Amino acid sequence: MAMITGKAGVGKTTAVRTWTNQLPNNRYQVLYFGQDQDGSNLLRRFALSFGLKPKFRRPELILQVSHALSDNAREGGKEIVAVVDEAHLFDDHTLEDIRLLTNADFDTSSPITIILLGQQALRLKLKVPSFDALNQRLRYRFFLEGFSKDDAAAYINHRLAAVGAPLDLFTEGAIEKIFDAAEGVPREVNNICALALIRAEAQGLDQVDEKIVKQVVVQRD
Repeated sequence: MAMITGKAGVGKTTAVRTWTNQLPNNRYQVLYFGQDQDGSNLLRRFALSFGLKPKFRRPELILQVSHALSDNAREGGKEIVAVVDEAHLFDDHTLEDIRLLTNADFDTSSPITIILLGQQALRLKLKVPSFDALNQRLRYRFFLEGFSKDDAAAYINHRLAAVGAPLDLFTEGAIEKIFDAAEGVPREVNNICALALIRAEAQGLDQVDEKIVKQVVVQRD
């Protein structure tokens, strides 16, 4: 198991998708769960991914999925990698169910690799003693930080270059203001840049300066 945490919009899902896209399709089956925070719905989607008709009761459902995973491993099927997004929103029972899916052969092996993605609250939640069993199974832990000021400038210039826009479309002061307002979070950098471009166009300007960015930031607040 692995856990990747960070602020909303920092790029956790994008980073994991980039990695899973590199896994050979003939060896790995990647399952993504990012819509259901309800434990039963999550388990039903697990069952459906194996072509099974989900059991109605939750205890039976967890056994059904566990057996399917064990059968897949025993029969030499593809290695299952499950990416579970927004894990900080799960209740205690759901997190425990996810842990149970990794048990097999008297806890000597695991029929599935699970990657938990979530905001910083997930790290704090799993420090509670009742989650010791799950916490101990998290072999890899990563915390994604936002851009540095130089990273933000390079990112903005990269996006401009990708569409053939002039690299001086944003002044240095504007980029610095964008970085400060976004706190280095890539999604926020995107949002502020887009709004600044729209405002500059509306005002008939051919460059985004610090004043335009400040107007956008004030408007968003």
